[in-house]
Amino acid sequence: LLVSFDVKSLFTKVPVPETIELINAILPADLAKIAAVCLTSTYFFFDRSFYEQLEGAAMGSPLSPVVANLYMEHFEQKAINSFELKPKTFLRYVDDTFVIWPHGFDNLN
Repeated sequence: LLVSFDVKSLFTKVPVPETIELINAILPADLAKIAAVCLTSTYFFFDRSFYEQLEGAAMGSPLSPVVANLYMEHFEQKAINSFELKPKTFLRYVDDTFVIWPHGFDNLN
């Protein structure tokens, strides 16, 4: 089977606390702190009012694609490692995946 998956509104669905933990594990402490501040200080101005984005990575932030990719890599590895049957091919570009699943439709669910 050829299968495609798409994450809707990826940046706003990135779990910031879990992503900060991933960043802490791979970056030096000072850089990880800067990234955490950038991910948790998401204020924006719209229609003459200030708002704070409470969930996910901010749209338009240069850091958002990087952390979204980091989280997606973590998520897909966690998911694939939990599968008893493995896909023949698993390719991802940002929030789109292409999978070759040789085990039939019933085993995909």
